[in-house]
Amino acid sequence: MLFSELIKKNEIVRRYIVMNSFDGVLTILGIVIAMLAAGALEPKLVIISAVGVIIATGVSGIWGGYSAEKAERKRTLKVLEKHLLRTLSKTRIEKEYKKMSLMMGLANGLSSSIVSFILIIPFFLAQLNLIGKFEAYFVSIGLIIISLFVLGYFVGSIAKEHKIKQGIQMIGAGVLVGIIIYLFELLKLI
Repeated sequence: MLFSELIKKNEIVRRYIVMNSFDGVLTILGIVIAMLAAGALEPKLVIISAVGVIIATGVSGIWGGYSAEKAERKRTLKVLEKHLLRTLSKTRIEKEYKKMSLMMGLANGLSSSIVSFILIIPFFLAQLNLIGKFEAYFVSIGLIIISLFVLGYFVGSIAKEHKIKQGIQMIGAGVLVGIIIYLFELLKLI
């Protein structure tokens, strides 16, 4: 089964992708705004901070998602075996459950990591002196806004609701994160 088919057919995969991409976007937004507020214009500092988070959340997402899905599917398989009065070990059903557990884990961890990595590309460009250090912040924030809107639009299309309104609401979450971090800086709490 192709991954695109899995996204269309499996609501849990879609849920993981949306939730974890959203987490990744807001996490990177938090890092970018906090670094900007702290006056840390060196792209390397953003890259190191973001890559550390991307790796940690990616591994956590894959491992945790796979483990949780594997446990749930094993439980379901045991219930099914009890009803069928036979083992399903080494059957197509068991193989499909294992495959789905892996796909769920990958969707859980990679969605956040891929989106997050894309959002810090401007800092790699700044590190290579292809764009300015300050410009990298604004390009990254622009990508974050676009990502939030796209996620909201996707949620709207899944729910068959107003897609643009959903996109704007997702951007609102980003604005909220920005305001909270700014208030912490303003109050000298960070």
